[in-house]
Amino acid sequence: MPLYKTKAIVLRSMPYAEADRIISLYTLEFGKIRGIAKGAKRSQKRFGNALEIGSYVSASFFERETDELVRLSHCDLIRSFEGPREDIKKLAWASYLIELINELTGERIQNKALFRLLLFFLNLIDRGSLREEVLRVFEIRLFSLLGYQPQFDACRRCRKGLSEEKIHFSAREGGVLCSSCAGGLPGLIPISLGTIKTLHLAQTLPLEKVGRISFSVQSLKESEAALSHFLSQYLAKDLKSKKFLAQLSHSEVSS
Repeated sequence: MPLYKTKAIVLRSMPYAEADRIISLYTLEFGKIRGIAKGAKRSQKRFGNALEIGSYVSASFFERETDELVRLSHCDLIRSFEGPREDIKKLAWASYLIELINELTGERIQNKALFRLLLFFLNLIDRGSLREEVLRVFEIRLFSLLGYQPQFDACRRCRKGLSEEKIHFSAREGGVLCSSCAGGLPGLIPISLGTIKTLHLAQTLPLEKVGRISFSVQSLKESEAALSHFLSQYLAKDLKSKKFLAQLSHSEVSS
């Protein structure tokens, strides 16, 4: 069996049998893979604390075509994001990004840009960038990299530029609609021109600059509604981490 080595981010880590763990990794070279770490609970030398969710690691594994899971040989820790383990808000945000990736990606589909996106935003959160814009920008960039990119630069139907006040977002149509094209359609979400411009900027700005994007209060509210509705088109279930985020936000407002 050949030995493969790749950089990876741990998406899931579950105990299995007496001493093993089942691990889901999002890798730079292979996309999402699932593997078994034999003796992980006992072997500090081979795995140490590299199997914690969200850890950035160098993973070595074997595989056979007949096996559903790869066999993890070593995982060497490159970076442990300590912030999410020490701060409940950072934990909630990082968990949301990781669960999104885990639920929206298939196995063995290489997407290096997606790997870099997740790593970049985990770094942002670890450094304490906890503005709500971070979540919205991650969502919009993620959709684009998965091929679901919603259209914000023109009406989805007539393709005309948007200059009016009455604009709606349609998850079913995959973008924004002018008032002429939106008439009578179900599931429309009102959205302002300012929010549309901000979301389009979030899609197109170089990754290293997205941390500078600032949303107005109105844009935060509208973009959360639009992108949540859009996400529901591609997920068959509610995300546990999204519920946790909502509970955390509610408790902050209440206090």
